Amino acid sequence: MTKERQQLGRSGEDLALAFLVQKGYEPVARNYRFRGGELDLVMRDGDTLVFIEVRTKHAVDHGTPLETVDFKKRRQIERTARYFLAREKIADDVCCRFDVIGIVMTAGRSPLIEHITNAFMTGE
Repeated sequence: MTKERQQLGRSGEDLALAFLVQKGYEPVARNYRFRGGELDLVMRDGDTLVFIEVRTKHAVDHGTPLETVDFKKRRQIERTARYFLAREKIADDVCCRFDVIGIVMTAGRSPLIEHITNAFMTGE
């Protein structure tokens, strides 16, 4: 991954974090890594633990950021979330969900942020 893409991703995560905090979410973890996977953001929305994938692009010529979260990526997020729950000893009865945030950052324009709650379920 190029430095430019890394910076774009980091900027998108910063925007997503600020956006969610403004909506009342509480940060739990950022860039949580487990072999073969990463959780961009883990946050609390009330009593719900939310695993959030953030996708950022400069343009939508080849699809929106949300469209890039394919089946393979969802499986990777699920595996990493399961590891997070076990490693952090999160109780089995804690409600969890998967959200996706897509951000389009076009030069000269304000970023466009789209937040999909319950973007997918496990096994989907």
